[in-house]
Amino acid sequence: MYISHKSNVIQTIREIEWDCRRVTKGMSKPEYWAWLDSVTTVTGTPPDAKTTVDYSGETGYTIVECTDEDVNARLIQLSEYRAEGVYNIKWSDSKVNCEEILDDDEKSQDPKVYVQSHFKGDDTAKDARILADEWTQIRAERDRLIAETDWMMLSDTGTVSTAWKNYRKALREIPQSQDSAKKFSDIDWPDKPSS
Repeated sequence: MYISHKSNVIQTIREIEWDCRRVTKGMSKPEYWAWLDSVTTVTGTPPDAKTTVDYSGETGYTIVECTDEDVNARLIQLSEYRAEGVYNIKWSDSKVNCEEILDDDEKSQDPKVYVQSHFKGDDTAKDARILADEWTQIRAERDRLIAETDWMMLSDTGTVSTAWKNYRKALREIPQSQDSAKKFSDIDWPDKPSS
């Protein structure tokens, strides 16, 4: 398995090195092959020709091969640190004690088992991702509630009461007026006016 990591945080994992590099770069296959041609030099004449690829222009990430660990099994153990192509998992060049786990056979035994692995869950990044997902949901709900009252703002509906204006204003200010660490279920939503 080939692992692309930036500052030791995993970007992507692929079976083939070129595909790992392509996905990390965010390129389609035709774009990747065109780029590869641009950094490839051929010296000499066939049959003694030598092909050299210059990856020195690549910055910001490193690609490594992992052959001494079952990557898929480890990623299953770390499944809560993955979401829609995002890896909140750190890479270590050498195996380290990563976290304690118990499989079904080990649950009846003590002490817990420490995994020797190149991969370790990044709790800080995971928590930040979960909080960002919560706020995406909060903003979507806020936008939905504002949209429900948009018809009132049309000029042919008459005068809008101060209560409704304040309600809409409070909804717009949700991101600024609430603690940024709150989850969706903890948001103090403004009360809808009765009339």
